[in-house]
Amino acid sequence: MSSLINNLINAMEQAVFEVTDYHSHKFKLIEGQSDWVKKLLPKATHQNVFIINDDTPFLLDFLFDANQVWHNNENAKLKSGLWTEVTDNGKELHLEAIAIKHQGNNLLLITNQSDEFSFRQKTLQTARELLLSNDKLIEQNEYLNNRIQSILKQPSEQSDILLALTKAIENASFGVLITNADFITLIENSSAEKVFNVQQTAKAVSAKPVDIITKLLINQLPEYDRIITTKSSWTGELCWMSPPSTLKWLKVALYPVKNELNELTNWIVFINDISDLKHLVQHNEQLALLDMLTELPNRISFWQALEQHIAQQDQFYLLYIDINDFRHHNEFYGHEAGDELLIEVSIRLKEQLTPADYLARVGGDEFAIILSQINCQKDCQLAVDNIINHIKKPFYTANNDLININVNVGAASYPNDAKNVEELMKFVDLSAYSAKKGKNSTLQFYDQSIKEASDKVLEIEHELKTAVTNNEFELYLQPIVDLEQRRIVKAEALIRWNHPQKGIVGPVQFIPIAEQSELIITIGKWVIESACKIAKYIEQHGYKIKISMNLSPTQVLDDNLFNFLYSKIKTYNVEPALLELEVTEGVLVDDYSVIDKLLSKVRAIGMSVSVDDFGTGYSSLAYLKKLPLDSIKIDKSFIQDIATDDNDKAIVRAVIAMAHNLNLGVIAEGVEDNEQLHFLSKNLCDSAQGYLFSRPIKVEEFLQLIKEYQ
Repeated sequence: MSSLINNLINAMEQAVFEVTDYHSHKFKLIEGQSDWVKKLLPKATHQNVFIINDDTPFLLDFLFDANQVWHNNENAKLKSGLWTEVTDNGKELHLEAIAIKHQGNNLLLITNQSDEFSFRQKTLQTARELLLSNDKLIEQNEYLNNRIQSILKQPSEQSDILLALTKAIENASFGVLITNADFITLIENSSAEKVFNVQQTAKAVSAKPVDIITKLLINQLPEYDRIITTKSSWTGELCWMSPPSTLKWLKVALYPVKNELNELTNWIVFINDISDLKHLVQHNEQLALLDMLTELPNRISFWQALEQHIAQQDQFYLLYIDINDFRHHNEFYGHEAGDELLIEVSIRLKEQLTPADYLARVGGDEFAIILSQINCQKDCQLAVDNIINHIKKPFYTANNDLININVNVGAASYPNDAKNVEELMKFVDLSAYSAKKGKNSTLQFYDQSIKEASDKVLEIEHELKTAVTNNEFELYLQPIVDLEQRRIVKAEALIRWNHPQKGIVGPVQFIPIAEQSELIITIGKWVIESACKIAKYIEQHGYKIKISMNLSPTQVLDDNLFNFLYSKIKTYNVEPALLELEVTEGVLVDDYSVIDKLLSKVRAIGMSVSVDDFGTGYSSLAYLKKLPLDSIKIDKSFIQDIATDDNDKAIVRAVIAMAHNLNLGVIAEGVEDNEQLHFLSKNLCDSAQGYLFSRPIKVEEFLQLIKEYQ
């Protein structure tokens, strides 16, 4: 029997040692005499006592921890984890040790894991290859999504649209569904049928691909309600039990299609069967719980860890971190640079956490953290501030391109905010979404007001749709005065909302919501058309006054902006020289290539371009030199104390001199008294705008003001 056991242990690549004196690291080999044992421990012979010394430093280090197991009277085990030893002939041994206390016996079991290690490396390589093909799939998804979106938004007959969609999706190697707003399928390709075995499962009502997907989303996605309510896109993995009992893993991408009123018209759904990758994962625990790109725990592992933390009933904070503009970085710098960015963010996050904290990558550009040892909001704020400051450090791609990293952070507390995994994840996701109000890194703690604010935004968004339909907007004009000639040469068009219950509503109260909901495109078109009408109307009264319009960042990225602008110029027969576009510094920097093309076209037809709120955003001197611009507007924050603040005086003088050296005009905003006006005139500022001359007024009042100045 002893010989049989020894053969079995040798076959399993194991060696069993009795601990004769754990203080002095003395052991006796009981079973297992394979060649690798002799190479690892040359002095270990059968039934003879030997000492483990620093020839195997990792094993020796493990023995100090193992002593605690052997010292106690209770049965226990302690694993060393995998480590590597190199033998005299250069061969690598991949080993794992287990310290065992069983019924008073102290044992050490060492296993040679080289075959298992080799297998894992092969599966890791295979997984990497599959992931590379998955990256290509993502690029195909993005291309096809843009193509489908453009078809759906064309003003064509329904039959023509369906025909064009069928041609676009039929040759896709992955499943594609196009539904209406209620997830009723309009069209699907044959690949979708293959994924779900529609022919084989036709008898089952749930066999329809769209029914399967929606059911999986509802059951497996905590953020499902938020995604549907906010009409957001989503990409992730879903698990499906294919009848009768086949487990399938699906990579699903969900994209909304919206009309000009930001109303949902369609859903585009992409489905790819990734079961091969998942089955491969089942043979490798590291793959099963690891994100291959960042080598962090994945969403599955994080969910398990979160359940364990809740089971312990100790208070902790959960963080949800989302990288701002990641899709823009991916498109502009390429997917390789995007991967580099994700890896770097994961490293920076790890550097700011303690060993007790838990970090995982839970989505494409989303990370989650369990702050185990933090139980008050003040400490959480401090920890997140450190994380944000560390993440925001400059990041350069392999091509030496600089990417500015900003993140949104949502935070929720257990058990104060929620007492189960599902609610906690929902609340922290809503908090992170709420934090997406600007381009700067932001932390948002969950509280009831977030839900109330979200409901309020939805209410205003609904009212804005009604305002567009009922033409409740009006353009006011604020004059811009030439300081040398003392006459009105220009006017800034400022939108007002004639709300049926609230009266006149200023842009500060609704433009951010319009921007967030993408209604800004429709409202922006209304402003452009109204400005063209006004410019022509004023000209017909005998005055050539340039009308200046503000462009939002979203408008700048609208591919149809210039065509729409040019068509309205033609429709109302207005001179392009009587129109001007105003853009902010942030737009110049963030969307340089796009804005350069747009402004070049605008100036080519005779319109002018101005930079709004200059000095409050980025250091844009290089952009002022490169871009086709005509003037800059000094922000009112530098003007309000100009009579008393020497720093503001110096800044304004420098901006005027710099602009004139670049052949740019200078407009001062927020001029309210004669002292400010005198300083600006003395320092050769070209024009000024502010309450000293007039508040924003209606068009008829503006015409009367022109006459007074004349």
